[in-house]
Amino acid sequence: MQLAITSLGIPSGIAGWNVLQKQSASSFPAFMNDPVLQREISYFEQNAPKATTAAALMSNPQLADFALTAYGLSSQTGMTALMEKVLNSNPSSTNSFATQMVSPQYLAIAQAFNYGGTVTPAVSAEPSQATVSIGNLESGSTFDGFSGTFAGITLSNANLTGITTFTGLASALQSAFRRADGNRTNISVTANGSQLEFSDSLGRGTATSFAWVTDPTDTSAPTASSPTNLVQGLPGQPAQGGPSVTSSSFIKQVVQQYTEAQFQAVVGNTSNTLRQALYAQQNLPNVTSWDQVIADRNLADVVQTVLGLPQAFGALNVNQQVQVLSSRMSLSTFQNPKKLNQMLDNFVAISQTQTQSAAQNPAVQLMNAQKPGQIVNITIPTSTSLPDSYSSGSASALLLSTAMG
Repeated sequence: MQLAITSLGIPSGIAGWNVLQKQSASSFPAFMNDPVLQREISYFEQNAPKATTAAALMSNPQLADFALTAYGLSSQTGMTALMEKVLNSNPSSTNSFATQMVSPQYLAIAQAFNYGGTVTPAVSAEPSQATVSIGNLESGSTFDGFSGTFAGITLSNANLTGITTFTGLASALQSAFRRADGNRTNISVTANGSQLEFSDSLGRGTATSFAWVTDPTDTSAPTASSPTNLVQGLPGQPAQGGPSVTSSSFIKQVVQQYTEAQFQAVVGNTSNTLRQALYAQQNLPNVTSWDQVIADRNLADVVQTVLGLPQAFGALNVNQQVQVLSSRMSLSTFQNPKKLNQMLDNFVAISQTQTQSAAQNPAVQLMNAQKPGQIVNITIPTSTSLPDSYSSGSASALLLSTAMG
């Protein structure tokens, strides 16, 4: 989706790269407030949670474009069948469709949306329980206080003065436990005859250290047995796995990635070099093989430029490319922030130099000097070839001599 804003006013070359190392997309209000960007984000936030299947996501062009852009797969827009197979892959299976793809973006989007991931159903909590038998509770003979722990909630000297009924005692203890539990209602204390039955619906543990305080001068003081019928309980477990679109935090993550991708696109309107550098900064740390670099044109351009490899290098057999790249650079460079930043600084500097050299190229100057409509006939003999070892200056000289001859 083409944004309304086309330029951020960032200079090209090293100066622009220095700006981008200190500022992010959020530093540019004109970009963040772009009406097209905001409209796309709002649509995704409202509708993505409803796309609980890969087919539903990919059948909606607006949602599909948003998701693919966020994960660096905008080139796959319209490839509905392929992307459904990717999204429906089990990301934890080494034999799934997504894990067989060379580019790590396919596995990344499959893992993120998790349409094909293993689903573990929710497990209900097993309630915690305990029973206490009460005796001699009557008018003039009551408990003064209670201390103890149930369901992980501890009471200390809860006031029970003047309570003469079993239901009143149960109600007082229930209120005390619930207040101590943040006013939640999971703990219940009920009277069943002369027994108090404790229960916690969250299964957080049973009764420990129960102590009942009575008036030592009362010869017919009430009694309380040690807790019986103890059930430790078991906390419930929410469902695991399934589509991630139902999670608000996931939706926020995708929006952030989409915003970054669109920011890079706007930067690229002024400088493709800076766009590639930002893209490499984001994606190179996720690379685990040279095949992944070779398969991604932007990453390959960055690495080849830094290593001084000619454009024709990309036409070599993949195995030959891997052999050359691995002999001249370690993949660990991409996981080292300091080394990666230094490499990208070099990439921007080299690209800037090449751009300036191209502008001073005699052949380019010759063509730029022609009057409007004038045609320069440049004919390269069929027997002429430019070996990869030729410098750009040598190539320019050959083109110029051919044109002038």
